[in-house]
Amino acid sequence: MPATAAVASSSAPDGSLYQRLVQSETRWQETGCYDGIRTLRLRESDPLRYEIFHSRLLSTVIAARETAKQITSSAMTREEGELSFALYTPQGDSIVFSTGIMVHIGVMGDFIKWMIANAYESDPGIAEGDHFANNDVLIAGVHVPDVYFATPIFWEGRIAGWASGVTHVLEVGGITPGGGMSILATERPLEGLHICAEKVATDDHLRRDYELRISRNTRQPSFWLLDDRARIAGNVFIRQEVKKIIAEFGLDYYAEAVRELIEEGRRHHLARVRERLIPGRYRNASFHMSLLKGRQGVLPHANQDILFNFPLELTVREGGEMVLDLEGANPWGFHNFNATPGAISGGLAITLTQVLDFDGRSNSGCLRNIELRLPRGSVVNPDYRFVATGWAWAPVKAIFNGFLTCLSRGFFARGFLEEVMTGGTMGGGVEFGGKDQYGRDTGGVNSEATASGGGARGVRDGLDAAWQIWNPEGDQGNAEVWEQLYPVLYLGRRLVPDSGGAGKYRGGCGFESLWMIHNTNFALVNQMAGVSRIATNYGIFGGYGAAPSYVHLAPNTNLASRIAARLPIPHGESDPIRPEMQRLLKGDVRCGRDSHYVSEPLKEGALYEKLYAGGCGYGDPFDRPIGAVEHDVRLHFVSEDAARRLYGVVGKGAGAGWTADRQRSARLRARLRKRRLARGVPVEQWWRAERSRLLNGELAEEVAAMYRECAAISPPWARSFREFWQLPRSSGSGRRAAKSKRTRR
Repeated sequence: MPATAAVASSSAPDGSLYQRLVQSETRWQETGCYDGIRTLRLRESDPLRYEIFHSRLLSTVIAARETAKQITSSAMTREEGELSFALYTPQGDSIVFSTGIMVHIGVMGDFIKWMIANAYESDPGIAEGDHFANNDVLIAGVHVPDVYFATPIFWEGRIAGWASGVTHVLEVGGITPGGGMSILATERPLEGLHICAEKVATDDHLRRDYELRISRNTRQPSFWLLDDRARIAGNVFIRQEVKKIIAEFGLDYYAEAVRELIEEGRRHHLARVRERLIPGRYRNASFHMSLLKGRQGVLPHANQDILFNFPLELTVREGGEMVLDLEGANPWGFHNFNATPGAISGGLAITLTQVLDFDGRSNSGCLRNIELRLPRGSVVNPDYRFVATGWAWAPVKAIFNGFLTCLSRGFFARGFLEEVMTGGTMGGGVEFGGKDQYGRDTGGVNSEATASGGGARGVRDGLDAAWQIWNPEGDQGNAEVWEQLYPVLYLGRRLVPDSGGAGKYRGGCGFESLWMIHNTNFALVNQMAGVSRIATNYGIFGGYGAAPSYVHLAPNTNLASRIAARLPIPHGESDPIRPEMQRLLKGDVRCGRDSHYVSEPLKEGALYEKLYAGGCGYGDPFDRPIGAVEHDVRLHFVSEDAARRLYGVVGKGAGAGWTADRQRSARLRARLRKRRLARGVPVEQWWRAERSRLLNGELAEEVAAMYRECAAISPPWARSFREFWQLPRSSGSGRRAAKSKRTRR
C-alpha cells in the first residue's frame, strides 16, 4: 500500500476493497508470490487461451489511448502522445499498460490504493459511471500537470477492476502560465490547481462544479477539460471491452488470469535480471543544480543556488531481486526539483520497460522484487507537506540515467552489447503565457523537448531528436500546431551539431527552435529548467557527455527593418561562439543564457531560441570509424572543429562535399592519444590531490554546502565518504569552505 495512505477502518466489511487489498498484500508477504499465486495454472493448462486473453486486454488499453487522442485538442496529448491508459485489479495493481508515458504504471495504482485505504467505498462511495481524478503528487503522481482518472469496472454489482488514464495537461494555473513546472514555483501552492483524489464525474459526465473550478482557476481551461473528456472516453472504452471479455471468458477465469499475468510479470523480470546482470553492487554518481540566486521573481527564502547529489547504489542479488539505494541525497528544499517516492518509482518503471521488461508482461509484477531506499526528509522523499515537485523529472532523469549506466555495465559484462544504453541530458521545455495572437489570455507549455537526443547504445548511435526517458515515443509536435496555440512563429527548427556526446557511437543530436513573438506585446516566456553549469550524464566506456540546454533571446532589435529590407535574419544558432542573433542583429541581444532563465514580458518581433539537449556517447571517440565521422560532418551532426578535436578526423571540402583525409586523420589520432596519455595521472596521485582539496576546504561554496547537507541528513553516506577519503571523524566535508546559506524549515 502507498506510504501516504491513511489506514482504513479495521471494521471494513468482508469482501470490501480494503479487505481484498489487505489479503492480497498478506499473501504476498507470506509466499513471495503475487497474491499468493505459486503456480500459473491457467497458463500451463491452456497457454493459447491464456495468450489470447492477454492480447485482448493489451489491445484494449492501446486502443483506448488511440481513441482518446482523437477527442482531445491538446497538442501535448494529440501531437506528442503524452498520455497512457491501463487496466488494474480491484486492489489497484496494474495488469496491462498502453504505450505512451509508462512512468505511471505503478503510480496510478497507488492512487487507487490510496482511495481504498481511505475508505472511499463508504464515503464518497464508488458506483458504476463514477470517475475519480487526482494530480496531487503527495497522494500519487510525478508532478502537477499529470492528471489521473480512475474508473471502476463493475460486474454483477461488485468491482472487478479499474480503468485508469493519464494525460499531461497544458496549463494548470500556477504562478507562471504553463504546466506547473516553473522554477518560480518553490512551494506546492504556487504550482497550480490540485485535484486530490476527488469524484469529478458521475454517470460518465463531469460534475458542473468541477468544470467551473477548472474554468475559473486555469488560463486555458478548454485543454484541461477536453483532456478530461478524453480520459473518460478512454476509460469507458476499457470498461466496455473488459465487460465483453468477462462475458466471453467468465468472471472466475478473468479474476484468476489477471493475477497470473502479474505474477508472470514478476517472474519474467527476475529471470531477465538473472540472465543479463551479474549479482553484486553497482554505483553511480549523478548531480543537478537549482540556480535561483538573483533570478527575477524568486521569493527570498528560495534565493539560492543548490548543487544536488544523487549517489545511486544498486544491489543485484542472485535471485534477481534489486535494491536501489539513494542514501546521501540532499535534504528537500524550496525549489521545484523535489521528487516524491512515487516519482522515483515511476522513473524506475519507465526505465525498466525500455531495457529489461519490454517483451514480457510489463505490469506491477515487474516492480514487486525491487526495494527502494529513499531517505526520509531528502529531496527524493520529502517530509514537508507543501513541498514543490513541479520539475521532479530533473532528479528522476539524473538518477535513472545513473541507473541505466549501472545496468549497462552489467549488460556489457554479460555480453549483451545491444542492451547497453547511455541515456540523455536533462533539457526542459518552454512555457508561454500572457496575451495570445488573438488578444485572449493564454498559457501553456511547449514540450517539444519530448523529442530530444537519445543516448548511444552499445552497437549504434543514439536517436537524433527522437527520444526522452519519460516517453519512448518522442515527438516534437507540428510547428504549425504550436503556432496556433501560442503567439509565436517558428523561424527555425533544426538539429544542433555537436549536441550529442562524442563516442565510438555518438549520442543523438538535440535540436533548436527559434520563435518570433507574433501579434502581441505581452508574451510571457519561461523555462522548465534543464541542466546548466554541470554535467548530469557522462557517457559510458569513454564516451562523452552531451551538450546542455540553453537559451538565446533578442527582446528589442532591428529585426523588423531587416525583414522589410529583405536582408538575412536569424533562423538558428549556426555558430555557438557567435550565434546568428549576435551576428545579424543590432540591439538588445542576449546569448548563452542558462536554462533557468526568467525573461521579462516580450513584445512583437522579439526572438527567443531554445537549444535542446542531446544524448550521451558510448566508447572512445578515437575508435569511431573515420567514414562515420565523415558522414556526420556531411550531414551537420558534427562540426569540422569537433571532428578534429574530439574524433581526430580532418578533411577538406564543405557540406555534403566534405571528405575525410584518412592518412592525416590516423596520424592526428596517434598524436592525440599520446597527448591524452601524457595528461593522465595514476589513480593514487589523483586521490591524494583531491583529498588535499577536501582537507583544505578548496571547494566551491555550492559543493561544500552539498557535502555538509548530505552528511547531516545521511550518517551512513557521511561515514562512507569519510572512509573513502580517509578523513578524520571530526572533519566535516570542506570544513574550511565558506558557510552555506541554506534556507529550510
